[in-house]
This record gives sequence, C-alpha cells and structure tokens, in this order.
Amino acid sequence: MASTVRSTVTFSVAVSVAVSVALAGLGPALPAAAAEPEPVLLSRGKPAVASSLEKPDFPARQAVDGNPGTRWSSGFSDPQWLRIDLERSTVVHRVEIDWEVSHSTAYSIQLSQDGETWETHWFTEAADGGQDVINIRGEGRYVQMYSTARSGTAGNSIWELRIFGEPEPEPEPEAPKPSKKPANPRPKASEPKEPEPSRSATVASEPAPTTSAPVPKRTGPPGSVLYYVVRKAPDGKSEKLNDIAERFLADRDRWPEIAELTEGHRQPDGKYMTDPRTLRPGWVLKMPKDATGKGLEFGPLPGFGPPSAEPSPTVSPSAAPTVEVAGAEQAASSGPIGPVMYAAGAALLLALLVGLGIWLVRRRRRHEPFDDSLLRTDTSAAWTVDRSLRVLMTACERDGLDLPGVTGVFIEGSSLRLRLTNPAAPAPEPWVVSEDGQSWVAPLAKLQSGAASDGSTAQFARLVNLGMGETGRVLVDFAAARGVISLDGPTQARHEVLRRWLGELTGNPWSDDPRVVMVGNGLPQPEQVEHLAGIEQVVPELVVGEGGVLVLSQAPTAAQQDMLAARFASPEFTWVVIVLGSAPSARWRFTAGDDGWLRSGFLPDVRYDEQTAVRRGGE
Repeated sequence: MASTVRSTVTFSVAVSVAVSVALAGLGPALPAAAAEPEPVLLSRGKPAVASSLEKPDFPARQAVDGNPGTRWSSGFSDPQWLRIDLERSTVVHRVEIDWEVSHSTAYSIQLSQDGETWETHWFTEAADGGQDVINIRGEGRYVQMYSTARSGTAGNSIWELRIFGEPEPEPEPEAPKPSKKPANPRPKASEPKEPEPSRSATVASEPAPTTSAPVPKRTGPPGSVLYYVVRKAPDGKSEKLNDIAERFLADRDRWPEIAELTEGHRQPDGKYMTDPRTLRPGWVLKMPKDATGKGLEFGPLPGFGPPSAEPSPTVSPSAAPTVEVAGAEQAASSGPIGPVMYAAGAALLLALLVGLGIWLVRRRRRHEPFDDSLLRTDTSAAWTVDRSLRVLMTACERDGLDLPGVTGVFIEGSSLRLRLTNPAAPAPEPWVVSEDGQSWVAPLAKLQSGAASDGSTAQFARLVNLGMGETGRVLVDFAAARGVISLDGPTQARHEVLRRWLGELTGNPWSDDPRVVMVGNGLPQPEQVEHLAGIEQVVPELVVGEGGVLVLSQAPTAAQQDMLAARFASPEFTWVVIVLGSAPSARWRFTAGDDGWLRSGFLPDVRYDEQTAVRRGGE
C-alpha cells in the first residue's frame, strides 16, 4: 500500500505562519503578500550519483529519467544514498519516491549547497515502501536520500524520485541601450563578435552560433570518447573528482557530469566507481565533450567494458581496406601503386584469417561439452558435514530434543557452527549455544569421534556448499529461501556456479537424488537432467510432497510468480527454483564475478572457484 509521509513543521515555519496571521489582522493598512509560486518538477534528467550499484543495468540516472519502468538499485548493504544535483540553488517543497519491492525502512532527506555539508530536513524509521510523498521546506542545490536500513536482504531500489521546488526566476528584461551605430550597419570583417557566456574552460576566439564554446576537433578510431586516467595527487593520495572537474571544465561543481558518464564502466582493475568521493589511481573517467586541457585522451575507453559486452566474432570487410585504399590513391601521384596495393591486400587477408580464427575459437567455447568434473562434490568437506549432521541427530535423540532446522553450516577453523532456522536451547553435548540460541557450535574433533546416526538426512537434502569465505567454508540450505533464488553475473561465471550447485544438490551424502529440470535456452546442457522449452510443461508436476530442482533461463512472469508463491506457501513444498539472471521477485540473490567471488549481501562473500581448484589440483 502506498504511504504518504508528512514532514514535521519546524519552529521557524510556525513562527512565520503566526506572524502572517497577526499581520493579516491589521487590515488593509499593509499590502497583501505576493502569492507563493506553485512548485514545479526540478529533478527530471538532472545529474544523479549513488553510493553503489547492484549492477550497471540499474544506474542512478534511471531514478530521475521520468521512465517508470527503469530504476536505480544499490548494493546489498547499509548505508546507501542517492544524490541529485538540481544544478542551481532553489527552495525545495516536496520529494516523491516510488519504491520498488526492495525499499528502505529508515532513511532521511538531506539538502546541501556544496554537496559536502548536509542538513537533514526529514527522517523516518518506519517506512513501508510504495510511494512516499514528503513535504519539506529547505534551500539547496543538492538533494539526497540517505538510507540506513533496508526492508530485506536486497538493496535499495527506486523506480522514480521526483523533487518539486520553486521555478527558476525569469530574467529581468534589460533596458535598451542607445545605439550610436547607423540603422543598417554593414558588418566589418575586423569587428569581432562578443562571445557568448560558456561554462567550458576556454572561450572561442571566433564567432559561434551557440552559447557554448565549440568542441575541439578530435580524431580517433570509431567509438572513441574523451577520457582521463586518474593519477595520484601531490600528497600521494588519489585525485578528487571536483578537482578534475575544475581543471578540465573550469567548474568544480560539474563533477556529477563526469560521475554520470563514467557510471557503469568497469575499470581496469575490475571494479566500478560506486562512490564518486573515492577514486583510485589508474581508473578511467569519461569526460564531457567540452572538456579541454593537458592530460585528456581521445580513443576507445580503456577498462574491462560492460560485463555483458562481447566483441563481434566477425571482422568487418569495409573498415580496414578504406584506409589502405586511401593511402594507395595518395601514393599514385608520387610513385608506383603495385607494392602498396599488394601490401594492402596482404594485410586485409591476414586480418580476415585472424578474425576467422577468433570466431572459431569462441564458437567452439560456446558449444563446449558440459564439464562434469564440476558436478563432483568436495568429498573431504562433504564427509565432515555429513558426519557432523549425523552426530547432531544422535545427540538430539539421546537428550530427547527435537532436531532443529538448520539454515546454514559454517566450518570455521577447528569448529563447526550451525545457524538455526529458529532459536533453540539447550543444545546437546558436544554442542554449545551461542548468539542467544541462533547458533550451535561444536569442536570438529568431537564431531569426528562422536556417535553418528544411520538415519535419514532428508531434512538437509538442499544444503549446498557455496565455497570458502574469509573465516572458512560456507554452506546454506536452499530450502530455507522459500522462494525464487537468482544467480546473476557474467555468463561464464554464473554457469560455473550453477554447475557446482547442481553437483551439490545431487551428489552430496545427504542429497536425496532430486529431479533436475532446466527450462529455456542459453543454459548448460548436462545429460543427466531434463530440458524443457517452457515452464508450463513442468507446472503440473510442481506439487506438494515431491521435490526437485527447477532452473529457469529467465525471470518468471507475474502469473508464474503468483503460482510459485502459492506453492512455496506450503511447508511441504520442497522444490528449489533457481533463475539464471536477474529476478526482481527473488527471495535470495547471488552474483558470481569473473574474479571467482560469489556475493549475496546476506552471507559472507565466498570464493566459488576454491573447490574446483582444490579438486583439480589433486587429479
């Protein structure tokens, strides 16, 4: 349900109202106050930056683009902020926020004149998402939503943020100046035209038809852009974005333009610029076209580029020979053209052969067979966890305790910790209660030597080994999600993680050999699973009492989401549903990176490639 949030009237505003009422009682002795201008929308299309991005597909500017179908989404941590530059100081009257499902529950609205010193004008700790309408009264150039708590494990996500304030005052007409020139003067070639005002660092010395200085002529290969490589400042630290804006744009307040242009570009070290206040030497900043100064470069933007981008496997037959033919025509007037044409033809043939070779290698990789080695579990870790679970079963039966639900298992040094679904105490020997009953911890030595049950471990059938975190191995029970699990990231990385997950779900000692169904195109093709074209083919079999693993190549539709939500409402429904890619309705969201790390926001970051490296090292 949409919520309407009203701001608290400050003391100064209350005094102003009281004075106005008192003056009104004096009658016609005082002139009537001028009507206050109607607030207008100020934020649409303005520069926007944010504390972080869930991924480049959800940049900050999409929260002010006027499109209700695009959004900004932050990283999965607290705090987070979204900052809008109104490009002028103004009186702000109202802020409206259309939240996505993942919203903030505690946030403030802050204003600033310089983007560094902030004044809080409104705050809540009981936000419930939907649409918030916040009435404030304050003056500033920058408006910031600052969130300190999220509604769930995902980040903050905003469809649209609208800022209303006083309209820009119309310029006062200048009085006409008397002219001493004749009525129809003839232009003189030596009489320069007065340059128009410009925000750029340089002013054109020749007449220009526009209000800004002409863009310097730059040459480079197709796709070239103007960029700057961040360097170290004299104090040894990295340069600041506002200093860079002042140097190349002659206006330090234009730093948001650079941040917006660079947002979503993967830097040479594999990271993204999420906080404009923090730059790293070697990072690449995409600069506005009117930037000028020593140190700027013009060419293809360095870096990894967008994660989804992949160079074309073919070579254009038109780009290369264009330069060669031009050179040949130029040489025709000064010497023989035979050698030049021969060299051009040889270069073109070589380029085509190289392009064909690259295309064949990539095509082979795309169709390479499924790597079955990734389906094999880490046997040492699996044996340790399996025995620990069986010791737990025996200990609970011995002490007459109910077997607790286990959401996660963490092997940390010489101990093993169980994260329980619900707090429970006391714990049976050798387990010790910690975190107010949320966790049970036991030494690995006692678990390896303790009495182990031979009973069924079906309760733990969906327990998956994710990889190695900073403190040890991390396992999580996928059944505890009670909803869709999304796995995003570059294709190769998420395919590798998915393959390992399938190996965990089907090959662990506690697994119950579940049915695995993969729906859609672009998924790995292991022989031991079923492949279907559409989810409709498996819906009748998604019944309570039977379990399995369903992998979808794309997010379910609204109707399919409702169907799955109804199924998960029953505790006896034991299917695991994994979406390969982004899924806004997902209860758990994982992102696999090319760097070998798996991130979720609610679990420790883990190295998902650690098991593969250990296993293959012993082969």
